Amino acid sequence: MENFTLPVPATPYAGKLSVQIEESIKSFCAISDVPVTFFNLSNEIQWECHKQKKICNYLDVYKYPESPCMQNLASSAKLAAELGEPYVFQCKAGLVKIAISLIIKGQVMGCFIAGPVIMGDLKESVISGIFSLNHTNFDTFPKAILSLKNTKVYKPKEVSHLSTLFWNSILAAISPNEDYSGINSQYEEQRKIGLSLQKYKKENKTMRYPYDLENQLLEKVKSGDSKGSLELLADLMWMISLAEGGDLASIKTKVLSVCTVLMRFIAEKANLTMEDTESYYSDMNVINKATSFQELSILTSNFIDNIAQAIAASSYSGNSQIIRMAVQNVKDNYKNKISLKTVAERLHTNPSYLSTLFKNEMGVTFTGYLNQIRINRSCELLTNTNLNLIDISLQVGYDDQSYYSKVFKKLKGVTPKDYRNGIS
Repeated sequence: MENFTLPVPATPYAGKLSVQIEESIKSFCAISDVPVTFFNLSNEIQWECHKQKKICNYLDVYKYPESPCMQNLASSAKLAAELGEPYVFQCKAGLVKIAISLIIKGQVMGCFIAGPVIMGDLKESVISGIFSLNHTNFDTFPKAILSLKNTKVYKPKEVSHLSTLFWNSILAAISPNEDYSGINSQYEEQRKIGLSLQKYKKENKTMRYPYDLENQLLEKVKSGDSKGSLELLADLMWMISLAEGGDLASIKTKVLSVCTVLMRFIAEKANLTMEDTESYYSDMNVINKATSFQELSILTSNFIDNIAQAIAASSYSGNSQIIRMAVQNVKDNYKNKISLKTVAERLHTNPSYLSTLFKNEMGVTFTGYLNQIRINRSCELLTNTNLNLIDISLQVGYDDQSYYSKVFKKLKGVTPKDYRNGIS
């Protein structure tokens, strides 16, 4: 039997999904002992599972696209697509089959047919009826009879259960549940932490809170070293997770205490406005909503990165008046159409020169700084207003809501919608 392949252009998504569907159908066949066939949109057999259990393969009428048998299957597949649910029908041979259309992202890919099965008792009249409608040659006749004898027999109520099982097998493959994925992710995190704890115990190491590592992180952030801060943060969070035995609530408490110290430092260092302060507190509230260690790590990294870059910007002590003017220009005009080129024109300087000077003295690119200003302002609007995302993106200078959401996710670790829901 060949591997199942989705009838769509090859993509990593299609390949992964094909494997999931194949494994799911194989499991269904193994449990039910019922064959499954996949027909593409041209009503051609593309894939079969438990092929040896299917009497249809011994019947000549099943081999021709224009035969009543195949026309019946094509009609049933079409109806299953229209219904969007399992369709149980009786084929021309008098056997029962179940059709389920494969629909991905609104597009019909083909149809799975489970069966045939026998509903009720296998009577001589049924056998006679099958072979009167379907011709088969002398050599394959004994095989057809044997296959028919081995065809699964179900009671009417059991066919209904079989249909439900078949339906759920396909749904499980194409619609993975995010709740289960989240649980699995948390389990993997706990497993890794557990293994590390066992290792430390075997080495007779006592797990204590890593105060030295925390102090090193605080110094890195206070110096405005974003890259060095993130490297230390990764180590610190892992050591905290070990010290707290993987308990997410306890890890959050320790992480938020570090964030609070840095929050107070930046408030004093940069003379933050009330709006800026509220933005940082909102970020901390989002961190507190994290549901996994991985999510907590991402959100905390974004917070630490923003703090370090803000400190670096506030610590600017160069003699370049042009950068001071550029920064002020961004703060005054971030809501409008603004770019490195337009700012350079206003300051009567070369864009390339301004770009290099800005990066050297501010520690961040012009575009990166502009995005920080815009996204931080949007956080305030998400927290304090009921404006929709389109209006918010426009108010902070983004014409494209999709691009706004993309930048927001990159800087904050969550989407604008999730950020707002976390606040509420």
